[in-house]
Amino acid sequence: MAQDPTTTAPRSTAAWKAVAAAGIGVALLAAGGATFAEWSDSEDAATGTRITAGVLDLEGGAGTWTNAAGDDVTADIEDGSYGVVPGDALTYSEELTIDARGDLLQATVSHDLNGLTGDPELIAQLTADASMSLNGTPVEGTSTTVVADDELQTLDVAVTVTFTKGTNELVAQGKTVELGGLDIDLVQKPVSDA
Repeated sequence: MAQDPTTTAPRSTAAWKAVAAAGIGVALLAAGGATFAEWSDSEDAATGTRITAGVLDLEGGAGTWTNAAGDDVTADIEDGSYGVVPGDALTYSEELTIDARGDLLQATVSHDLNGLTGDPELIAQLTADASMSLNGTPVEGTSTTVVADDELQTLDVAVTVTFTKGTNELVAQGKTVELGGLDIDLVQKPVSDA
């Protein structure tokens, strides 16, 4: 007996619909938040680590003035009673302390003499020069590099004001000038430049 084509087609379509529905159900189950267990572990790292900042500090000391004869004239300079004459040289000396501690720490120490102000006639007869030495080594120019050390370092600075020896007649007598001062700067270098 011949098979009726109208009866087999609906069964075949129904079977495919059931398979498709089952597939959609699995997909929906996966998308609905089902998870799978995974092993995991954790460990604390770098706990209790202590990081300490370094130090960069410049401390001034007590300065003194001496004249060309090597006499300490600090008190007379400070109260304005010292009378400088042609050929004399007044030197201001000060010992400073550098505290530079820290890995990769380097700094630049420099000096800047502000010069003389006051009566032009006396200024014309004077010269002012500054010098500096780091840990006993004279510095060429106005700056040098400081490298960190566990020990304190010594910076000696000096300013010498010299009255021209050949000044004659009554030039600059009784005139007054003022030393602007000596600025000392200590500045850290960028780590990339150290």
